[in-house]
Amino acid sequence: MNKLLLFLCTAGLMSAAQAQVQAPQPSPFTKVEQKVGLTDVTLEYSRPGMRDREIFGDLVPYGEVWRTGANENTKITFSDDVTVQGKELKAGTYAIYTIPKEKE
Repeated sequence: MNKLLLFLCTAGLMSAAQAQVQAPQPSPFTKVEQKVGLTDVTLEYSRPGMRDREIFGDLVPYGEVWRTGANENTKITFSDDVTVQGKELKAGTYAIYTIPKEKE
């Protein structure tokens, strides 16, 4: 009976210890904040983990819209109105999508 009780207590402690271990995420989240002039710019994204995979041309086909990043949309936030490649953007948060090309 004592051996069974000892085994159950040990198993319980071991499983509780295992629950505390946090493995690194396969696609880690990153947040970058930078002041550009007077405007605060924030970029939030998750880096896709390649894990021996070919991302572009295989997992993400060339010439098709890709939700940039992993896990969720890559987001960019501007605190003020900005101009990006000649296009006016109002202050706010935007999702970033890309179209990967084979030669780029």
